[in-house]
Amino acid sequence: MSENEYTERAFLTYVQKARSKNTYIMYVQGLKKFAEWYGKSIDEILKERRNDLKSDDLFRKKRFAQKIEEFHADLVKRGHTPSTASTHCQGIRTIFTYYEMPVKVSGAVDKRVMSTKDVVPRIDQYQAMYKSASDLRDKLIISMGLNLAWRIGDFLAIRKDMLPNLEQRAPIPFELITEKEDVLAKSFLSAETVELLKEYLETIKDNPNPYLFPSNGEGHIDATTVNRTLRALAEKSGVQIPNGKRVRFHAFRKRFLSECANLRIDVNIAKILCGKDVEKSMLAYLSEVDLNEAFIRLSERLRTTEKKAVTMTNEKETQLEKRIDELERLMHAVIALGGKDLIARAKEMLKLDVTMTMTKQQLIDALKQIGEKEWREQQKEYERIITENNGNGDNGNGE
Repeated sequence: MSENEYTERAFLTYVQKARSKNTYIMYVQGLKKFAEWYGKSIDEILKERRNDLKSDDLFRKKRFAQKIEEFHADLVKRGHTPSTASTHCQGIRTIFTYYEMPVKVSGAVDKRVMSTKDVVPRIDQYQAMYKSASDLRDKLIISMGLNLAWRIGDFLAIRKDMLPNLEQRAPIPFELITEKEDVLAKSFLSAETVELLKEYLETIKDNPNPYLFPSNGEGHIDATTVNRTLRALAEKSGVQIPNGKRVRFHAFRKRFLSECANLRIDVNIAKILCGKDVEKSMLAYLSEVDLNEAFIRLSERLRTTEKKAVTMTNEKETQLEKRIDELERLMHAVIALGGKDLIARAKEMLKLDVTMTMTKQQLIDALKQIGEKEWREQQKEYERIITENNGNGDNGNGE
């Protein structure tokens, strides 16, 4: 590689073609901030780094590692969180690595702490935001965002030709291989979202841009635009945003998973619905029917419009009674098939005296305790996945 090719422009051209748009924006901002802090252009900095490596002076070779650590410390001193400061450092570190001039920095630069900036609106607040939206695009972002609970990069990359057949009976399956975790999201679109989507597609049918949410150019709108829109809708609808907090697209994912937990939906089903990794051994036990039924229950909680209260009809009462009867028969079938092995395993899990005898009712009570114990473990997993990646998509400005 010739010296003239060691440029910021060549690096960013590569990133723009090979990486996500969010990553590109993150590197652009990080490099800009580092150049401003250092007082020289990135091209000049690259030249200095090359000269440092040619030196026999060990401390000179380590100079930019020290500079990056100083830059990180200065960002934190100026009020940035360690996570945001680390994000801003990523651009300069990556461009050095790209040109085979990597730097080894201290662990402090990589340290990321749980952000407390996110506000996750309640369903009634999302409904108020939806109601205050003045155009179809913004309404669709809220409704579809709650349905899919995908990461913003996957969501904005939706092209019109990726959409399922909208003439099917809702909920309509909508699958995608996620970019970050490279797993299959087996999601659904509710009847409410499908009708809104049909109406919205009519407004962009003559637009040659292939994306569902097109920009004025050839690509799609960016994450910053979406998050600013959500913030504006929150303020317009009266959603209180405390100082230092923010409303952004990632909150859809958190609300989705929180409602799954509230409905006691199996955590593995929740992960599959929003595109999180699930152990392969669990996939064999989860059917399309399980996913569909779970989403139907969930979509009633995540409606963007208020549902009129209705009294339970005789037909619904009959269906509920039938469901209870099926569950009772299923419980007795489990007991009958499990026999002595089931009783022994139940005693073991509940740490009961293995010599004690159990009536059928005692065994049923024991199974209920085991189920409650298993649910408590699932609650822990829900807490983990809801709180993880709280800084996902953060470009350093809370966007």
